[in-house]
Amino acid sequence: STALKKKISESPTDTVDIPPISILNADSFDVIGQPEIQLLREDNGLMRWSCMYRAQLRQEEMRVNEFPHDTQNLSLKLGILSDRQPGGRWDRSKWNLGLANESDTQGSIRIPYGLIVDHVKVPEFEADKSGLEFGLSELKHGSSALSTSRHPDFYLQVSLKVTRESGYYDKNIMPLLSALNLVSIGMFTLDAEHYFQRGLLCLNIAFVEVGLRMTFDSHLPSVSYQIKLQRIMNFYFYSILSIVLESSVLHRLIENGVCSVESTRKIDLIWAVFLLANQAYLTLVYTSFDRFHQMLDDSL
Repeated sequence: STALKKKISESPTDTVDIPPISILNADSFDVIGQPEIQLLREDNGLMRWSCMYRAQLRQEEMRVNEFPHDTQNLSLKLGILSDRQPGGRWDRSKWNLGLANESDTQGSIRIPYGLIVDHVKVPEFEADKSGLEFGLSELKHGSSALSTSRHPDFYLQVSLKVTRESGYYDKNIMPLLSALNLVSIGMFTLDAEHYFQRGLLCLNIAFVEVGLRMTFDSHLPSVSYQIKLQRIMNFYFYSILSIVLESSVLHRLIENGVCSVESTRKIDLIWAVFLLANQAYLTLVYTSFDRFHQMLDDSL
């Protein structure tokens, strides 16, 4: 047994026939170092094989509509592709891929499924408390219309549900945009006859928001559809422009003697209440009701 251990440690790949594992959803991956093989039980020859990979994975159906409050289901797909044909070294009819259990590992490693590292950390994301999930899926080759083999092949899919950490946007970006919008609504304290002052101040705020938007967009996901944060920033911008348009209309009505200053103040009040209600609605849309309750629980 000592000689076997020495032989395994010196040339593991020549001593033990290691199955060629492939990462099916990887754009590229590298094997780090040599596979490590450890003889766990001398009486029955139980061995443990481990290997480290560095890979860039491709995730299917990953959308960021709700950014920065999006939840993703990340997956890693592992399988054996070579020599699986009938008569091959890893003939699928003889060597079935399955999930290891406590009996298979003979108590040598932790379960579930022979997992050694049972925690995962994804930068800028928080992993779900349920942790890693394991499942076998049928591996289909070619067109889906082809008839399945008597001995279908499978691959292992390891999934992890993660939620993006949105603290930077929740505590920095949105409070700033909300404050700018509230300042623009405060322009209603000026009467509509002071249209120039109203419009100038609101446009200055609008230019500030445009500058912030250009900076924010460079850090947002580049997708072909509109995400939640962009939609809310657009509505904030429209709110400011609506104040300018409303002020110009009332100013013209005052000049033409259609309305008095007192009557335009009532219109300003109604429009201000509407914009405040719109801002409250946008805040709820941004946080969503579930996240709103979560934020309340964290603050208590």
